[in-house]
Amino acid sequence: MTKISSSFLKLAVAAAIALCVSVTTASAQPALEGSFTLPYQVHWGNAVLNPGVYTVTFDTMRGPAIVRTSTGQGRAILMPVPTNKSMKDQPSALIVSRIENRRVVRYLNVREVGLSFVYQPFTESERKLVGSVDKPEAVAILMAQK
Repeated sequence: MTKISSSFLKLAVAAAIALCVSVTTASAQPALEGSFTLPYQVHWGNAVLNPGVYTVTFDTMRGPAIVRTSTGQGRAILMPVPTNKSMKDQPSALIVSRIENRRVVRYLNVREVGLSFVYQPFTESERKLVGSVDKPEAVAILMAQK
């Protein structure tokens, strides 16, 4: 192989790698992102989130949600059970209920894309008690589809 064709080959390989990296970076933007402020501590999946400002991102509508603090520090990776219906008469929000002395995220309703994500559905015994327990609370979430 001549020196010119060897140099050309190295340049072509470098250009191809650079192109792949830039395409991967460009496509790495989340499909859906939202921000919310928790006025109290909540349990969301196995994570405990203290009061504060957070963002939640989904790379795909069927993948996990990533929750980060306002400084970008990761707090939780949560795998929901998506449903194809949002609570259309309700705004985009986290639906939180009390279980004994703690608050738990049950659902994330995203009206903008017509989906609700289930994180901890009510058990049969909880459904029977729904009339006698605290009403679920909604924490507003500002969603943006990318």
